[in-house]
Amino acid sequence: MNIEDRTRAETSMGVGIGYGLAAALVWGAWPVLSQLGVNEHLGAMDITALRFTISGVILLPLVMRKGTAGLGWGRAILLCAGAGVPYVLVMVGGLSYAPAAHAGVIGPSSMLVFSVLGSRLFLGETLTRSRLLGLSIVVMGGIIIGWENFGQEGLRGDLMFVCGGALWASYTVLSKAWSTDPLQATALVAVISMVLYLPVYMVWVGPDMFMFPTPGVLIQGLFQGVFASIFGLLFYSRSIVELGAAKAAVFAALVPSIAVVLAYPVLGEVPSMLDVLGVIVVSAGMGAALGLYKF
Repeated sequence: MNIEDRTRAETSMGVGIGYGLAAALVWGAWPVLSQLGVNEHLGAMDITALRFTISGVILLPLVMRKGTAGLGWGRAILLCAGAGVPYVLVMVGGLSYAPAAHAGVIGPSSMLVFSVLGSRLFLGETLTRSRLLGLSIVVMGGIIIGWENFGQEGLRGDLMFVCGGALWASYTVLSKAWSTDPLQATALVAVISMVLYLPVYMVWVGPDMFMFPTPGVLIQGLFQGVFASIFGLLFYSRSIVELGAAKAAVFAALVPSIAVVLAYPVLGEVPSMLDVLGVIVVSAGMGAALGLYKF
């Protein structure tokens, strides 16, 4: 490899790492900033409306131009059931009972477990010994994190995060099965969610949030509708292009740690020893399940 090729490869790796870190930061920040919205008296229905109204308006031209891109509206609605309104309602709703740090760990780890199992059951993917061991470690880490909430109200929130992970896993498995384009799938989820959910929200809750937005509402709208819905996916997709899928997958394993670290200065959530231990165990298990290392 000559100097020019080596320089180009190093630049590509640097760009890929930058995009991967940006994606992990967006994903790790999502439960923390969503908790801020809940603390400012925005309910799960409000945050869901903000997320899909803004992202739906932004991505509407893409759907109008390409339609479902051969996917079909039935399949698009199924994808929407996994990554759309039900997912956001369950995850944000869980923040009323359990800390944001738990959402940042239990949600992604549950998604990984259900995605791998779903891929095995419905797509026929092979489960290696390393992946099985990794999934077992992830489950163990999730139990450690949720242990303090057993028998308490916080357990409801943790279980809601597990449900959220299962919903997103269904989106992941279906996307693989149907070979969907990431950006087009994101656009379809946003637009369909907006069309189906916004009228219900307007009737049930009312339009006051949109007519008289507070600074907190504007911040939530920007983050939920632009960064969480669009930029996170674009950053991760670009990382895959620059680094390849295997190397880019490492950034998903950073999400639990980022969520716990951000929750401390932003929300004042001091992690317990069980939380720290659980993050370490979950991150190690995610690495093995993603194939980053083998046993």
